[in-house]
Amino acid sequence: MNDRVMQFRVGVMVLATAIIAGILIVLFGDLPSLVQRTYPLRMNFSDARGVTTGTPVRKNGILVGRVANVALDEKGGVNVVADIDSTVPIYKDEEARISGSILGDAEISLVPGIIQPQREKVGQGDIVRGAAARNPFDVFASLEPKLGLALDSLVQASESVNRLSANLDRTLLNPENGDRFQTLVKKTEKTLDEFSLAMTNINAIVGNSAAREEILDTIGALPEVIGELKSTVKGIGTTVEAADRNLRNLEGLTRPLGERGGEMVAQIDKTIGRLDTVLQEIAAFAKALGDSQGTLGKLVNDPKVYDELAMAVANVNHLTLELRPIVDDVRVFTDKIARHPEQLGVRGALDRRPAGIK
Repeated sequence: MNDRVMQFRVGVMVLATAIIAGILIVLFGDLPSLVQRTYPLRMNFSDARGVTTGTPVRKNGILVGRVANVALDEKGGVNVVADIDSTVPIYKDEEARISGSILGDAEISLVPGIIQPQREKVGQGDIVRGAAARNPFDVFASLEPKLGLALDSLVQASESVNRLSANLDRTLLNPENGDRFQTLVKKTEKTLDEFSLAMTNINAIVGNSAAREEILDTIGALPEVIGELKSTVKGIGTTVEAADRNLRNLEGLTRPLGERGGEMVAQIDKTIGRLDTVLQEIAAFAKALGDSQGTLGKLVNDPKVYDELAMAVANVNHLTLELRPIVDDVRVFTDKIARHPEQLGVRGALDRRPAGIK
């Protein structure tokens, strides 16, 4: 092999290496950012662990940019600036989330929030809020105490199961408890037989078409019965309200009686005293009436006194009849005098003619 062939092969190898290096730079290097337009996206995180210059920014799993700058914020948190492809729009409702792998690599994902009908794009001075996902190691470290408690609880449960198994073994396998276990088995069989008999009876009742129709009719009549029961309860409530109202009215009537009870008792006592006096006077009058020596007694008991009294009444009646014409004459005379006083005199008084006077 001569030197010219060797130089040709070396030149071909160098050219191929340069072409491969260029392709790798185009695919994985910063060359696309030099030929493609981007715009800055400002994000703020409370913790930006694992984020450095060149950290990929993805949207819906697609690479849309890379982090260009990471700096601490004076007000707290971390400010991250990423160069985003100019053809990819970022909206204000989206949230930046940092997710990391077990190897420590981090990436920023733009997750859409509540999508409104009119979505607004992020402006030049807007800052997208960010949140950091927890590291798997941190999650495992936070779960370690809980896992320890869970393992302790599992151990305690296992010990309880072991104790229960030992108690069952002692109960079932102990020769002294053999009769008790047999008795328990017999009672269980008897209970199952009775349950089977009860189910058979129920099946016989339900299986009868007439009984089933009566049961269905009874169930269908339940709403009406319940409605009548509600009406009855409502009527009872109305009656109770009326009784309560009457009791209140009765209380209004008895309250003044209770307040004037002493006065009314005193008046009743006084009235009873007066009634006693009247009764005593009536008794004295009855005694005097019954006494034959007294005036009233003679009037009631002596016939002679009664006859004389009757004769006196008859004389008074006769005298009244004789005085009636005189009274009539006096009435006529006074009427004439009242109407024609000029006729006053003996002639005028004795003249019986009407003379126009009525």
